[in-house]
Formats: sequence, C-alpha cells, structure tokens
Amino acid sequence: MTFLEALALVGTAATILGVFLTIYAIVNNKTLKKESMLTRNVITEVITEESRLTREIMGKETKLVREMTKEIAEYLGNLTRESIKETKETTKYLGDLIVAEGNKTRKAIG
Repeated sequence: MTFLEALALVGTAATILGVFLTIYAIVNNKTLKKESMLTRNVITEVITEESRLTREIMGKETKLVREMTKEIAEYLGNLTRESIKETKETTKYLGDLIVAEGNKTRKAIG
C-alpha cells in the first residue's frame, strides 16, 4: 500500500466518521430540544399546581385567622361589657356605703 492509498483510506474513514458524528449531533440536538421542552412543560405544570395549592392553603388559613379574630373580638367585647357592669355595680355599692356611713356619722355627731 502506497502512501497515497493510505492517505485516501484515512481520508475516506475520516469522512465516514465525520458524516456519522454530524448525523449523531443532529439527532442528539433534536432529542435534547424535545427533552428540554418536556422538562419545561413538566416544571411549568408543577409550579402551577404548587401555586394553586399554596393559594388554596393560604385562603383556608386566612379564613381561619378571620374566624379566630372574630371570636377573640367577641370574647373581649363580652369581657369588657362584664367588666363595665361590675365596675358600675361596685361604684354604686361604694356610693351607697359612703352615703350610709355619712348618715351614721351625722347621727353620731348630731
């Protein structure tokens, strides 16, 4: 085999290898694009679902917080009304006691 024949054989092999690698790269590129698109779609679906679930949970939690706040406000309102009522009763009692003691003192002096 002469140098030129060996060079032609190596050139032919390199050309075949180059064509094979080019075809492989084109197929691989298409596959990667499809995988990338599918991955994006799946990630988008997951994010959308998580976002929906988060909004649902936050809505439920917000509703619970509102209900609890309403119950606490009612409890504090009742407690305040009872406290005001008790304060009025105590004030009336003390007033009556002061008047009674004043009358006793007047009788004792007079």
